[in-house]
Amino acid sequence: MPGQGYSTIGLKPSILKRLRQVTDVYYPGMFLPSTLIIIMNEIKLGYYTPRLHNIKVDLTGKYNSLTIRSDIKDWLEASYQNLKDEYSKKYGVDSFAQFISYFIINIFESKDESQDHIIRLKGSEFKWLIEEYKKKKHNDAQDILSFDRFADEFLRELLEKVNEAKKILTI
Repeated sequence: MPGQGYSTIGLKPSILKRLRQVTDVYYPGMFLPSTLIIIMNEIKLGYYTPRLHNIKVDLTGKYNSLTIRSDIKDWLEASYQNLKDEYSKKYGVDSFAQFISYFIINIFESKDESQDHIIRLKGSEFKWLIEEYKKKKHNDAQDILSFDRFADEFLRELLEKVNEAKKILTI
């Protein structure tokens, strides 16, 4: 039983699996309920808007309970009250539990869309950039930039070259 300030929701296994995937991609190492807090806050701040996608959610399997903060539950319930007619028409949703499944998947799809123009790179992919920084640092001993500033300028120049190449190739 959750303590004061907490509540539980039931999620089907496919929704929990997708929540883990989103957490691993966008918030590595984060606790699953914390991902929902962050997503709620991102939506409230207007970073993206959940919209209805053409999806079919797998609602097989037993519900698993997930303990969440009460404000997340309140937000989900308010969203249900505001959107239940739309979700009923589009997906045939007839209960709060079904609504949550479709709503959460729509949120994930909208989050993915909002990230379409973002490049995701890992720190380990920048070994070559560190080598370039060492060369620059060695050649220009008097004009030493911080690594962050060097990386910003170097990558900006690289992207400009790529964009120029795209223009030339489309002529």
